[in-house]
Amino acid sequence: MSSLSSVTFLEAVFVSQQTADTVLRRLRRYNSGHLEEMVQKDNLERECKEETCTLEEAREVFEDNGKAMAFWAVNIDGDQCKPPPCQNGGVCEDGISAYVCYCKPNFSGKNCEIEVSKQCSVNNGGCSHFCVMKAMIPVCRCAAGYRLGPDKRSCEPTEQFSCGRLNTSASPDTRSLTPRSSNSSYTPEDDFDEDISQLYEDYYEIPTEDSDSSNISVAVKNRSVSMCCDGALPYRAYESEAFCGGSLLSELWVATAAHCLEQVGEYDVNQDEGPERDHEVAELLRHPMYNTKKSQYNHDIALLKLASPVELSNQRRPICLGPKDFTETILRDSSSSLVSGWGKLNFDGRVSPKLKKLEVPYVDRTACKQSSQEQITRYMFCSGFRNERKDACQGDSGGPHATYYKGTWFLTGIISWGEECALDGKYGVYTRVSRYHKWISETTGIPINNGQM
Repeated sequence: MSSLSSVTFLEAVFVSQQTADTVLRRLRRYNSGHLEEMVQKDNLERECKEETCTLEEAREVFEDNGKAMAFWAVNIDGDQCKPPPCQNGGVCEDGISAYVCYCKPNFSGKNCEIEVSKQCSVNNGGCSHFCVMKAMIPVCRCAAGYRLGPDKRSCEPTEQFSCGRLNTSASPDTRSLTPRSSNSSYTPEDDFDEDISQLYEDYYEIPTEDSDSSNISVAVKNRSVSMCCDGALPYRAYESEAFCGGSLLSELWVATAAHCLEQVGEYDVNQDEGPERDHEVAELLRHPMYNTKKSQYNHDIALLKLASPVELSNQRRPICLGPKDFTETILRDSSSSLVSGWGKLNFDGRVSPKLKKLEVPYVDRTACKQSSQEQITRYMFCSGFRNERKDACQGDSGGPHATYYKGTWFLTGIISWGEECALDGKYGVYTRVSRYHKWISETTGIPINNGQM
């Protein structure tokens, strides 16, 4: 009995090899050597070629995600850098089903195919007026009344009195728009300051001869628009009478501030006012979003259609209009722009007998909004001086904020509002014309020839 029991016990302890293999599993060894890694890599590569392997198996072999991904990209996914896709000396880095080109300076794009210096974003593509990208190549376009020159960059006038080319034989007594504080004394000699100093640099230079902004400035009163040839106030504007400025856009259209149409008084168009030209207004068109119940100055822009066309001359020319991006760029990048009008010399003071003009710099939006408790929307911008007594004033509203670019003046803003005139820490606030170029073009029929709206 005892011997039989022993045999039975031994048979229960020793199991078959097949059963043992299902119980015992070999632990994976620590990959401690480069040679071992290369052997495993060769085995993995052979396995992947002979059979189907997975990225997870590659990770198990290398125990390093970066090495596994590098192996996978070259041996399984294929080398995306062959043939080399990068242009202009760019360096290619292979990836899984993708590649990255590291471009040399002055080149960009997926394959380094774009030469940055030849883009609209760099020096406006070298264009005199507008620039638009076509098949990754900058193409120049011109404002209405111009055509491309032989160099395909400059713009040549096609009309006798094309927009934005102002008369350079200005009357020397046009003065700077520099309101005095309300408690300052006034003398007639103060009306005639020195000519505008040349603040523009590079592509924003003012012509060496003083330009007369009266060419584009007009005076607006209710159903009439008046303009004169010598910069003098186009009609007898008494201090008790409300009036505004405007910008001549074409023979039939004037741009002004919408709030001006809420306050201007009657005007006798038959009254003899001398050499100025009076033009009755056939239509008053405020911007569709202008709503005085919500804000008197948001969307503060209006268009006046004249009953009869203006007779253009060297002294009476329209100002040019540009597309949104172009107008925004020259507004921000110009060292200063020009505002003009026949408004009051100081807050609640007397009106100016001569056209006033002033160079004003663009103000950073953060500084602009922080300067006032009033709402400054994205349809407005600030321009002017924080601590200098230079500003537009009452009666200048609606007048042009004009920016000079490569020989042509463009309308970049409309004088809208401010907190009194030239207060310390305050700026003038203007309507942002770039936001309305499509509405202006569709309403007036003035084309903006850059291939985009």
